[in-house]
Amino acid sequence: MIGGPAVATFDYTIPARSGEVLIAPGLDRVPGLLAASQAAGWDGVEILGVPLSVFRRQVRERTLRLAAEYTGTNAPDPARALVVMGHQPVLFHPGVWVKYFLLTRITRDAHTTGLHLVCDTDATGPAAVEVPLHRDRFVRVHETLLDLADDVPLETAPVPGAAAWSGFLDRVRGDLRTVPLAELVGRVDAWAEGAEAARDSRHLGEFLARLRWQYESRAGTPRYLEVSMAALAETPEFRAFALHLLREPDAMRGSFNKQLEAYRRARRLRSAANPFPNLAEEGGWTEAPFWTLSRGRRSQLYVSRAGGNLRFAAPSGVIATVPADASGVEVLTGVPLRPKAMTLTMFARLCLGDLFVHGVGGGRYDRVTDAITRDLFGCSPTPYLVATATLHLPLPTEASGEERRALQRLQSDLRHNPDRHFAEVTGAQRRLVNEKWSLIRTVEAMRPGPARREVTRRIREINAELAAQLAPEIERVDARLIELGEADASGAAGYREYPYFLFDPAEVASLVAAPVLAG
Repeated sequence: MIGGPAVATFDYTIPARSGEVLIAPGLDRVPGLLAASQAAGWDGVEILGVPLSVFRRQVRERTLRLAAEYTGTNAPDPARALVVMGHQPVLFHPGVWVKYFLLTRITRDAHTTGLHLVCDTDATGPAAVEVPLHRDRFVRVHETLLDLADDVPLETAPVPGAAAWSGFLDRVRGDLRTVPLAELVGRVDAWAEGAEAARDSRHLGEFLARLRWQYESRAGTPRYLEVSMAALAETPEFRAFALHLLREPDAMRGSFNKQLEAYRRARRLRSAANPFPNLAEEGGWTEAPFWTLSRGRRSQLYVSRAGGNLRFAAPSGVIATVPADASGVEVLTGVPLRPKAMTLTMFARLCLGDLFVHGVGGGRYDRVTDAITRDLFGCSPTPYLVATATLHLPLPTEASGEERRALQRLQSDLRHNPDRHFAEVTGAQRRLVNEKWSLIRTVEAMRPGPARREVTRRIREINAELAAQLAPEIERVDARLIELGEADASGAAGYREYPYFLFDPAEVASLVAAPVLAG
Protein backbone atom coordinates (compact mmCIF):
# COMPACT_ATOMS: atom_id res chain seq x y z
CA MET A 1 0.00 0.00 0.00
CA ILE A 2 1.12 3.55 -0.56
CA GLY A 3 1.86 5.67 2.49
CA GLY A 4 0.65 9.11 3.47
CA PRO A 5 -0.16 11.82 0.93
CA ALA A 6 2.82 13.29 -0.83
CA VAL A 7 1.60 16.86 -0.33
CA ALA A 8 0.64 16.87 3.34
CA THR A 9 3.23 19.48 4.32
CA PHE A 10 2.28 22.09 1.73
CA ASP A 11 0.50 25.30 2.69
CA TYR A 12 -1.24 26.72 -0.34
CA THR A 13 -1.21 30.45 -0.99
CA ILE A 14 -3.10 31.91 -3.94
CA PRO A 15 -0.65 33.82 -6.16
CA ALA A 16 -0.88 37.56 -5.64
CA ARG A 17 0.42 38.90 -8.94
CA SER A 18 -0.98 38.45 -12.42
CA GLY A 19 0.69 35.66 -14.36
CA GLU A 20 1.85 33.76 -11.28
CA VAL A 21 1.06 30.04 -11.00
CA LEU A 22 1.00 27.68 -8.04
CA ILE A 23 1.71 23.97 -8.69
CA ALA A 24 2.48 21.97 -5.55
CA PRO A 25 4.27 19.62 -5.50
CA GLY A 26 6.23 20.60 -8.61
CA LEU A 27 5.72 18.91 -11.95
CA ASP A 28 9.07 17.16 -11.62
CA ARG A 29 7.42 15.02 -8.93
CA VAL A 30 4.61 13.78 -11.18
CA PRO A 31 6.37 10.73 -12.67
CA GLY A 32 7.37 9.52 -9.21
CA LEU A 33 3.89 10.01 -7.78
CA LEU A 34 2.34 8.10 -10.68
CA ALA A 35 4.86 5.27 -10.34
CA ALA A 36 4.16 4.96 -6.61
CA SER A 37 0.42 4.79 -7.22
CA GLN A 38 0.72 2.16 -9.91
CA ALA A 39 3.01 0.05 -7.73
CA ALA A 40 0.58 0.08 -4.78
CA GLY A 41 -0.66 -3.42 -3.97
CA TRP A 42 -3.67 -2.44 -1.85
CA ASP A 43 -3.13 -5.69 0.08
CA GLY A 44 -5.99 -6.57 2.39
CA VAL A 45 -8.21 -3.65 1.34
CA GLU A 46 -11.66 -4.55 0.03
CA ILE A 47 -14.85 -2.87 -1.16
CA LEU A 48 -17.82 -5.05 -0.21
CA GLY A 49 -15.60 -8.14 -0.33
CA VAL A 50 -13.91 -7.27 -3.64
CA PRO A 51 -10.13 -6.66 -3.40
CA LEU A 52 -9.47 -2.99 -3.96
CA SER A 53 -7.01 -3.70 -6.80
CA VAL A 54 -9.79 -5.58 -8.63
CA PHE A 55 -12.41 -2.98 -7.73
CA ARG A 56 -10.20 -0.15 -9.03
CA ARG A 57 -9.83 -1.95 -12.36
CA GLN A 58 -13.61 -2.40 -12.61
CA VAL A 59 -14.24 1.26 -11.79
CA ARG A 60 -11.63 2.44 -14.27
CA GLU A 61 -12.91 0.28 -17.12
CA ARG A 62 -16.50 1.43 -16.54
CA THR A 63 -15.53 5.08 -16.20
CA LEU A 64 -13.37 5.16 -19.32
CA ARG A 65 -16.17 3.60 -21.35
CA LEU A 66 -18.57 6.29 -20.11
CA ALA A 67 -15.97 8.98 -20.83
CA ALA A 68 -15.45 7.71 -24.37
CA GLU A 69 -19.20 7.92 -24.96
CA TYR A 70 -19.36 11.42 -23.43
CA THR A 71 -16.53 12.81 -25.55
CA GLY A 72 -17.14 10.70 -28.68
CA THR A 73 -13.74 9.02 -28.68
CA ASN A 74 -12.34 5.53 -28.21
CA ALA A 75 -11.78 4.23 -24.67
CA PRO A 76 -8.05 4.24 -23.82
CA ASP A 77 -6.08 1.40 -22.26
CA PRO A 78 -7.24 1.16 -18.61
CA ALA A 79 -3.79 -0.08 -17.59
CA ARG A 80 -2.22 3.28 -18.42
CA ALA A 81 -1.66 5.72 -15.54
CA LEU A 82 -4.75 7.88 -14.98
CA VAL A 83 -4.67 11.52 -13.86
CA VAL A 84 -8.05 12.84 -12.69
CA MET A 85 -9.51 16.24 -11.85
CA GLY A 86 -13.03 17.47 -11.28
CA HIS A 87 -14.90 20.75 -11.26
CA GLN A 88 -18.37 22.17 -11.60
CA PRO A 89 -19.19 23.23 -15.18
CA VAL A 90 -19.74 26.88 -14.32
CA LEU A 91 -18.35 30.22 -15.50
CA PHE A 92 -15.24 30.08 -13.32
CA HIS A 93 -12.11 32.24 -13.37
CA PRO A 94 -8.78 31.49 -15.10
CA GLY A 95 -7.25 30.28 -11.83
CA VAL A 96 -9.56 27.28 -12.15
CA TRP A 97 -9.24 27.04 -15.92
CA VAL A 98 -5.48 26.63 -15.69
CA LYS A 99 -6.04 23.15 -14.18
CA TYR A 100 -7.56 21.98 -17.47
CA PHE A 101 -4.51 23.08 -19.44
CA LEU A 102 -2.29 21.49 -16.82
CA LEU A 103 -4.19 18.21 -17.21
CA THR A 104 -3.60 18.34 -20.96
CA ARG A 105 0.09 18.99 -20.37
CA ILE A 106 0.56 16.16 -17.86
CA THR A 107 -1.36 13.79 -20.13
CA ARG A 108 0.93 14.66 -23.03
CA ASP A 109 4.30 14.85 -21.27
CA ALA A 110 3.90 11.96 -18.81
CA HIS A 111 2.15 9.71 -21.38
CA THR A 112 -0.89 9.19 -19.17
CA THR A 113 -4.64 9.22 -19.64
CA GLY A 114 -6.29 12.39 -18.37
CA LEU A 115 -9.87 12.46 -17.10
CA HIS A 116 -12.04 15.38 -16.06
CA LEU A 117 -15.06 14.60 -13.87
CA VAL A 118 -17.73 17.09 -14.94
CA CYS A 119 -19.32 17.74 -11.56
CA ASP A 120 -22.82 18.32 -12.90
CA THR A 121 -24.17 16.87 -9.63
CA ASP A 122 -23.35 20.11 -7.81
CA ALA A 123 -25.97 22.75 -7.01
CA THR A 124 -24.17 26.05 -7.51
CA GLY A 125 -26.97 28.59 -7.23
CA PRO A 126 -27.28 31.27 -9.93
CA ALA A 127 -25.21 30.82 -13.10
CA ALA A 128 -23.69 34.30 -13.12
CA VAL A 129 -20.52 36.29 -13.67
CA GLU A 130 -18.96 39.61 -12.75
CA VAL A 131 -17.57 41.72 -15.57
CA PRO A 132 -15.88 45.14 -15.64
CA LEU A 133 -17.77 48.31 -16.48
CA HIS A 134 -16.52 51.88 -16.86
CA ARG A 135 -18.59 55.00 -16.38
CA ASP A 136 -16.83 57.61 -14.28
CA ARG A 137 -14.62 54.84 -12.87
CA PHE A 138 -14.01 51.10 -13.25
CA VAL A 139 -16.40 48.91 -11.31
CA ARG A 140 -17.63 45.31 -11.47
CA VAL A 141 -21.20 44.44 -12.40
CA HIS A 142 -23.08 41.19 -11.86
CA GLU A 143 -24.75 39.52 -14.84
CA THR A 144 -26.91 36.40 -14.45
CA LEU A 145 -27.48 33.76 -17.12
CA LEU A 146 -29.92 31.61 -15.12
CA ASP A 147 -31.13 32.35 -11.59
CA LEU A 148 -31.07 28.85 -10.10
CA ALA A 149 -32.19 27.95 -6.60
CA ASP A 150 -29.43 26.58 -4.39
CA ASP A 151 -30.97 23.09 -4.33
CA VAL A 152 -31.17 22.65 -8.12
CA PRO A 153 -28.15 20.69 -9.40
CA LEU A 154 -26.69 21.45 -12.80
CA GLU A 155 -27.74 18.00 -14.05
CA THR A 156 -31.43 18.98 -13.72
CA ALA A 157 -31.19 22.69 -14.61
CA PRO A 158 -32.43 23.54 -18.12
CA VAL A 159 -30.34 24.68 -21.02
CA PRO A 160 -30.92 28.44 -21.31
CA GLY A 161 -33.54 29.36 -23.87
CA ALA A 162 -32.75 31.59 -26.82
CA ALA A 163 -34.04 34.74 -25.10
CA ALA A 164 -32.13 34.12 -21.86
CA TRP A 165 -28.93 33.31 -23.74
CA SER A 166 -29.05 36.28 -26.11
CA GLY A 167 -30.07 38.62 -23.29
CA PHE A 168 -27.10 37.53 -21.18
CA LEU A 169 -24.69 38.00 -24.09
CA ASP A 170 -26.12 41.42 -24.94
CA ARG A 171 -25.77 42.62 -21.35
CA VAL A 172 -22.20 41.36 -21.05
CA ARG A 173 -21.19 42.86 -24.41
CA GLY A 174 -22.80 46.16 -23.44
CA ASP A 175 -20.83 46.29 -20.19
CA LEU A 176 -17.57 45.43 -21.93
CA ARG A 177 -17.99 48.06 -24.64
CA THR A 178 -17.46 50.69 -21.94
CA VAL A 179 -14.01 49.26 -21.20
CA PRO A 180 -10.98 50.33 -23.31
CA LEU A 181 -10.10 46.71 -24.17
CA ALA A 182 -11.69 45.98 -27.53
CA GLU A 183 -10.55 42.35 -27.50
CA LEU A 184 -12.94 41.46 -24.65
CA VAL A 185 -16.07 41.62 -26.79
CA GLY A 186 -14.31 39.52 -29.44
CA ARG A 187 -13.55 36.86 -26.86
CA VAL A 188 -17.17 36.74 -25.75
CA ASP A 189 -18.19 36.32 -29.38
CA ALA A 190 -15.66 33.49 -29.87
CA TRP A 191 -16.89 31.73 -26.73
CA ALA A 192 -20.54 32.14 -27.72
CA GLU A 193 -19.89 30.45 -31.08
CA GLY A 194 -19.84 27.14 -29.20
CA ALA A 195 -23.46 27.52 -28.15
CA GLU A 196 -24.82 26.25 -31.46
CA ALA A 197 -23.02 22.92 -31.09
CA ALA A 198 -24.01 22.71 -27.42
CA ARG A 199 -27.68 23.56 -27.97
CA ASP A 200 -28.73 19.89 -27.96
CA SER A 201 -27.26 19.36 -24.48
CA ARG A 202 -29.42 17.50 -21.97
CA HIS A 203 -29.04 20.05 -19.18
CA LEU A 204 -27.21 23.20 -18.13
CA GLY A 205 -24.18 21.32 -16.83
CA GLU A 206 -23.56 19.65 -20.16
CA PHE A 207 -24.22 22.89 -22.07
CA LEU A 208 -21.65 24.85 -20.06
CA ALA A 209 -19.11 22.01 -20.19
CA ARG A 210 -19.34 21.81 -23.97
CA LEU A 211 -19.04 25.59 -24.29
CA ARG A 212 -15.84 25.55 -22.24
CA TRP A 213 -14.41 22.63 -24.24
CA GLN A 214 -15.03 24.41 -27.56
CA TYR A 215 -13.44 27.65 -26.36
CA GLU A 216 -10.51 25.86 -24.73
CA SER A 217 -9.87 24.04 -28.02
CA ARG A 218 -8.75 27.33 -29.57
CA ALA A 219 -5.45 26.72 -27.77
CA GLY A 220 -5.28 23.13 -29.09
CA THR A 221 -7.56 20.14 -28.68
CA PRO A 222 -7.68 19.06 -25.01
CA ARG A 223 -5.79 15.81 -24.44
CA TYR A 224 -8.06 14.48 -21.71
CA LEU A 225 -11.44 12.74 -21.59
CA GLU A 226 -14.50 13.97 -19.74
CA VAL A 227 -17.28 12.11 -17.97
CA SER A 228 -20.51 13.24 -16.34
CA MET A 229 -20.41 12.73 -12.57
CA ALA A 230 -24.19 12.21 -12.67
CA ALA A 231 -23.70 9.26 -15.03
CA LEU A 232 -20.82 7.87 -12.97
CA ALA A 233 -22.94 8.08 -9.81
CA GLU A 234 -25.52 5.78 -11.41
CA THR A 235 -23.04 2.93 -11.95
CA PRO A 236 -23.07 -0.22 -9.79
CA GLU A 237 -19.45 0.45 -8.84
CA PHE A 238 -20.26 3.86 -7.36
CA ARG A 239 -23.23 2.39 -5.49
CA ALA A 240 -20.95 -0.35 -4.12
CA PHE A 241 -18.50 2.29 -2.87
CA ALA A 242 -21.34 4.24 -1.24
CA LEU A 243 -22.85 1.14 0.36
CA HIS A 244 -19.46 0.09 1.73
CA LEU A 245 -18.92 3.55 3.23
CA LEU A 246 -22.42 3.73 4.74
CA ARG A 247 -22.84 0.17 6.01
CA GLU A 248 -21.63 1.11 9.52
CA PRO A 249 -23.13 4.59 9.99
CA ASP A 250 -21.77 5.17 13.52
CA ALA A 251 -18.20 4.31 12.53
CA MET A 252 -18.43 6.46 9.41
CA ARG A 253 -19.83 9.44 11.29
CA GLY A 254 -17.28 9.03 14.08
CA SER A 255 -14.37 9.07 11.66
CA PHE A 256 -15.66 12.02 9.63
CA ASN A 257 -16.31 14.16 12.71
CA LYS A 258 -13.09 13.19 14.53
CA GLN A 259 -10.93 14.12 11.57
CA LEU A 260 -12.85 17.33 10.83
CA GLU A 261 -12.42 18.46 14.43
CA ALA A 262 -8.71 17.55 14.41
CA TYR A 263 -8.26 19.60 11.23
CA ARG A 264 -9.95 22.63 12.83
CA ARG A 265 -7.89 22.35 16.01
CA ALA A 266 -4.61 22.04 14.11
CA ARG A 267 -5.41 25.16 12.07
CA ARG A 268 -7.19 27.08 14.84
CA LEU A 269 -10.36 27.38 12.80
CA ARG A 270 -13.29 28.76 14.77
CA SER A 271 -16.07 28.05 12.30
CA ALA A 272 -17.78 24.67 12.70
CA ALA A 273 -18.56 24.81 8.96
CA ASN A 274 -14.88 24.92 7.89
CA PRO A 275 -14.03 22.99 5.73
CA PHE A 276 -17.40 21.20 6.10
CA PRO A 277 -19.91 20.80 8.95
CA ASN A 278 -19.78 17.65 11.05
CA LEU A 279 -22.17 14.86 10.11
CA ALA A 280 -25.25 15.04 12.30
CA GLU A 281 -27.16 12.27 14.06
CA GLU A 282 -30.69 12.40 15.40
CA GLY A 283 -33.18 9.74 16.40
CA GLY A 284 -31.04 6.90 15.12
CA TRP A 285 -30.55 8.54 11.70
CA THR A 286 -27.05 9.51 10.57
CA GLU A 287 -26.45 12.21 8.00
CA ALA A 288 -24.72 10.68 4.98
CA PRO A 289 -21.91 12.37 3.01
CA PHE A 290 -24.14 12.07 -0.06
CA TRP A 291 -27.10 13.93 -1.52
CA THR A 292 -30.21 12.42 -2.99
CA LEU A 293 -32.52 13.77 -5.71
CA SER A 294 -36.28 14.20 -5.83
CA ARG A 295 -38.19 15.99 -8.59
CA GLY A 296 -35.05 17.63 -9.89
CA ARG A 297 -33.97 19.02 -6.53
CA ARG A 298 -31.18 17.97 -4.21
CA SER A 299 -31.72 17.13 -0.56
CA GLN A 300 -29.84 15.66 2.36
CA LEU A 301 -29.63 11.87 2.69
CA TYR A 302 -29.85 10.00 6.00
CA VAL A 303 -29.01 6.39 6.81
CA SER A 304 -29.62 4.00 9.70
CA ARG A 305 -28.62 0.40 10.35
CA ALA A 306 -31.34 -2.10 11.27
CA GLY A 307 -29.88 -5.58 11.65
CA GLY A 308 -28.60 -6.70 8.26
CA ASN A 309 -30.27 -3.82 6.43
CA LEU A 310 -29.64 -0.16 5.81
CA ARG A 311 -32.52 2.29 5.68
CA PHE A 312 -32.24 5.45 3.61
CA ALA A 313 -34.30 8.57 4.12
CA ALA A 314 -34.67 12.11 2.77
CA PRO A 315 -36.26 14.94 4.78
CA SER A 316 -39.60 13.82 3.33
CA GLY A 317 -39.29 10.32 4.85
CA VAL A 318 -37.89 6.82 4.31
CA ILE A 319 -37.09 6.13 0.65
CA ALA A 320 -35.49 2.64 0.67
CA THR A 321 -34.39 -0.34 2.73
CA VAL A 322 -31.50 -2.36 1.29
CA PRO A 323 -29.23 -5.19 2.46
CA ALA A 324 -25.99 -3.89 3.96
CA ASP A 325 -23.91 -6.39 1.99
CA ALA A 326 -23.04 -6.70 -1.70
CA SER A 327 -26.56 -7.83 -2.55
CA GLY A 328 -27.75 -4.34 -1.66
CA VAL A 329 -26.02 -2.78 -4.66
CA GLU A 330 -28.76 -3.80 -7.08
CA VAL A 331 -31.54 -2.80 -4.64
CA LEU A 332 -29.86 0.59 -4.22
CA THR A 333 -30.42 1.29 -7.92
CA GLY A 334 -33.66 3.06 -7.05
CA VAL A 335 -31.96 5.58 -4.74
CA PRO A 336 -30.26 8.44 -6.63
CA LEU A 337 -26.97 8.99 -4.79
CA ARG A 338 -24.81 12.03 -5.43
CA PRO A 339 -21.46 12.60 -3.68
CA LYS A 340 -20.61 15.59 -1.58
CA ALA A 341 -17.22 17.17 -2.31
CA MET A 342 -15.09 15.13 0.08
CA THR A 343 -16.83 11.88 -0.86
CA LEU A 344 -16.32 12.59 -4.56
CA THR A 345 -12.57 13.03 -4.21
CA MET A 346 -12.36 10.01 -1.88
CA PHE A 347 -13.97 7.89 -4.61
CA ALA A 348 -11.82 9.41 -7.36
CA ARG A 349 -8.55 8.94 -5.47
CA LEU A 350 -9.22 5.60 -3.77
CA CYS A 351 -11.15 3.80 -6.51
CA LEU A 352 -10.23 5.42 -9.83
CA GLY A 353 -7.15 7.54 -10.48
CA ASP A 354 -3.40 7.45 -9.83
CA LEU A 355 -3.09 11.20 -9.28
CA PHE A 356 -5.68 13.91 -8.64
CA VAL A 357 -5.39 17.59 -9.60
CA HIS A 358 -6.96 19.89 -7.02
CA GLY A 359 -7.48 23.61 -6.57
CA VAL A 360 -6.43 25.31 -3.35
CA GLY A 361 -9.69 24.65 -1.52
CA GLY A 362 -9.71 20.98 -2.44
CA GLY A 363 -6.05 20.61 -1.55
CA ARG A 364 -6.80 21.87 1.94
CA TYR A 365 -9.91 19.80 2.67
CA ASP A 366 -8.49 16.61 1.19
CA ARG A 367 -6.07 16.43 4.10
CA VAL A 368 -9.18 15.44 6.03
CA THR A 369 -10.09 12.97 3.28
CA ASP A 370 -6.68 11.31 3.66
CA ALA A 371 -7.21 10.79 7.39
CA ILE A 372 -10.78 9.49 7.00
CA THR A 373 -9.71 7.07 4.27
CA ARG A 374 -6.97 5.66 6.50
CA ASP A 375 -9.51 5.30 9.33
CA LEU A 376 -12.21 3.55 7.33
CA PHE A 377 -10.30 1.65 4.65
CA GLY A 378 -6.92 1.04 6.25
CA CYS A 379 -4.95 2.71 3.47
CA SER A 380 -4.19 6.10 2.00
CA PRO A 381 -5.77 7.23 -1.28
CA THR A 382 -3.58 8.06 -4.24
CA PRO A 383 -1.76 11.43 -4.06
CA TYR A 384 -2.80 14.81 -5.39
CA LEU A 385 -1.23 18.02 -6.52
CA VAL A 386 -2.66 21.51 -6.22
CA ALA A 387 -2.71 24.06 -9.03
CA THR A 388 -4.09 27.55 -9.43
CA ALA A 389 -3.08 30.86 -10.99
CA THR A 390 -3.85 34.54 -10.88
CA LEU A 391 -4.51 36.39 -14.10
CA HIS A 392 -5.82 39.94 -14.25
CA LEU A 393 -7.41 41.81 -17.11
CA PRO A 394 -5.12 44.66 -18.22
CA LEU A 395 -7.49 47.38 -17.05
CA PRO A 396 -5.95 50.83 -16.59
CA THR A 397 -5.32 51.71 -12.97
CA GLU A 398 -5.79 55.35 -12.13
CA ALA A 399 -4.24 55.45 -8.71
CA SER A 400 -2.06 53.44 -6.41
CA GLY A 401 -0.26 53.75 -3.14
CA GLU A 402 -0.81 53.33 0.56
CA GLU A 403 -3.60 55.92 0.80
CA ARG A 404 -5.83 54.01 -1.62
CA ARG A 405 -5.18 50.67 0.09
CA ALA A 406 -5.85 52.12 3.53
CA LEU A 407 -9.07 53.76 2.33
CA GLN A 408 -10.24 50.53 0.73
CA ARG A 409 -9.72 48.68 4.01
CA LEU A 410 -11.54 51.41 5.92
CA GLN A 411 -14.40 51.50 3.40
CA SER A 412 -14.99 47.77 3.81
CA ASP A 413 -14.72 47.88 7.61
CA LEU A 414 -17.16 50.78 7.95
CA ARG A 415 -19.81 48.73 6.18
CA HIS A 416 -19.09 45.25 7.56
CA ASN A 417 -17.85 46.11 11.07
CA PRO A 418 -19.44 49.49 11.82
CA ASP A 419 -19.49 48.72 15.57
CA ARG A 420 -15.70 49.21 15.61
CA HIS A 421 -15.99 52.85 14.59
CA PHE A 422 -18.28 54.50 17.15
CA ALA A 423 -16.52 56.99 19.42
CA GLU A 424 -19.28 56.50 22.02
CA VAL A 425 -21.90 53.75 21.95
CA THR A 426 -25.51 54.49 22.85
CA GLY A 427 -27.76 51.97 24.55
CA ALA A 428 -29.63 51.26 21.32
CA GLN A 429 -26.36 50.72 19.47
CA ARG A 430 -25.09 48.40 22.20
CA ARG A 431 -28.21 46.24 21.92
CA LEU A 432 -27.69 45.89 18.16
CA VAL A 433 -23.99 45.06 18.59
CA ASN A 434 -24.77 42.40 21.19
CA GLU A 435 -27.45 40.89 18.93
CA LYS A 436 -25.03 40.85 15.98
CA TRP A 437 -22.28 38.96 17.82
CA SER A 438 -24.75 36.54 19.32
CA LEU A 439 -26.00 35.78 15.81
CA ILE A 440 -22.44 35.38 14.50
CA ARG A 441 -21.71 32.78 17.16
CA THR A 442 -24.97 31.04 16.30
CA VAL A 443 -24.46 30.98 12.52
CA GLU A 444 -20.98 29.45 12.81
CA ALA A 445 -22.54 26.29 14.20
CA MET A 446 -25.49 26.17 11.80
CA ARG A 447 -25.79 24.00 8.73
CA PRO A 448 -26.54 25.50 5.29
CA GLY A 449 -30.22 26.05 4.67
CA PRO A 450 -33.11 28.51 5.10
CA ALA A 451 -32.56 29.04 8.85
CA ARG A 452 -28.88 29.88 8.33
CA ARG A 453 -29.71 32.25 5.47
CA GLU A 454 -32.23 34.04 7.68
CA VAL A 455 -29.66 34.55 10.46
CA THR A 456 -27.13 35.81 7.90
CA ARG A 457 -29.73 38.20 6.51
CA ARG A 458 -30.34 39.61 9.98
CA ILE A 459 -26.59 40.15 10.53
CA ARG A 460 -26.42 42.12 7.28
CA GLU A 461 -29.50 44.09 8.33
CA ILE A 462 -27.87 45.05 11.65
CA ASN A 463 -24.64 46.08 9.91
CA ALA A 464 -26.61 48.27 7.51
CA GLU A 465 -28.50 49.91 10.38
CA LEU A 466 -25.30 50.64 12.27
CA ALA A 467 -23.46 51.78 9.13
CA ALA A 468 -26.26 54.27 8.40
CA GLN A 469 -25.26 56.05 11.60
CA LEU A 470 -21.75 56.46 10.18
CA ALA A 471 -23.00 57.94 6.91
CA PRO A 472 -20.85 61.13 6.97
CA GLU A 473 -17.64 59.14 7.43
CA ILE A 474 -18.61 56.58 4.76
CA GLU A 475 -19.45 59.39 2.32
CA ARG A 476 -16.07 61.02 2.99
CA VAL A 477 -14.17 57.79 2.30
CA ASP A 478 -16.24 57.02 -0.80
CA ALA A 479 -15.68 60.50 -2.20
CA ARG A 480 -11.93 60.29 -1.69
CA LEU A 481 -11.75 56.88 -3.37
CA ILE A 482 -13.71 58.22 -6.34
CA GLU A 483 -11.16 61.00 -6.59
CA LEU A 484 -8.45 58.33 -6.67
CA GLY A 485 -10.35 56.41 -9.33
CA GLU A 486 -10.76 53.24 -7.26
CA ALA A 487 -14.12 53.29 -5.47
CA ASP A 488 -14.50 49.52 -5.75
CA ALA A 489 -13.40 47.96 -2.45
CA SER A 490 -11.33 45.20 -4.03
CA GLY A 491 -10.37 47.01 -7.22
CA ALA A 492 -11.82 46.21 -10.64
CA ALA A 493 -8.32 46.04 -12.11
CA GLY A 494 -7.00 43.64 -9.45
CA TYR A 495 -9.95 41.25 -9.47
CA ARG A 496 -8.89 37.65 -10.21
CA GLU A 497 -12.32 36.04 -10.64
CA TYR A 498 -13.57 37.42 -13.94
CA PRO A 499 -15.01 34.57 -16.07
CA TYR A 500 -12.60 32.53 -18.13
CA PHE A 501 -14.20 33.55 -21.44
CA LEU A 502 -12.76 37.07 -21.05
CA PHE A 503 -9.26 35.59 -21.42
CA ASP A 504 -7.34 34.23 -24.39
CA PRO A 505 -7.10 30.41 -24.13
CA ALA A 506 -3.56 30.49 -25.47
CA GLU A 507 -2.50 32.94 -22.75
CA VAL A 508 -3.87 30.69 -20.00
CA ALA A 509 -2.30 27.62 -21.59
CA SER A 510 1.06 29.39 -21.63
CA LEU A 511 1.00 29.66 -17.82
CA VAL A 512 1.74 25.92 -17.56
CA ALA A 513 3.86 25.54 -20.70
CA ALA A 514 7.23 25.21 -18.93
CA PRO A 515 9.27 23.60 -17.49
CA VAL A 516 9.22 20.18 -19.14
CA LEU A 517 8.37 17.26 -16.86
CA ALA A 518 11.40 15.40 -15.59
CA GLY A 519 11.51 11.62 -15.18
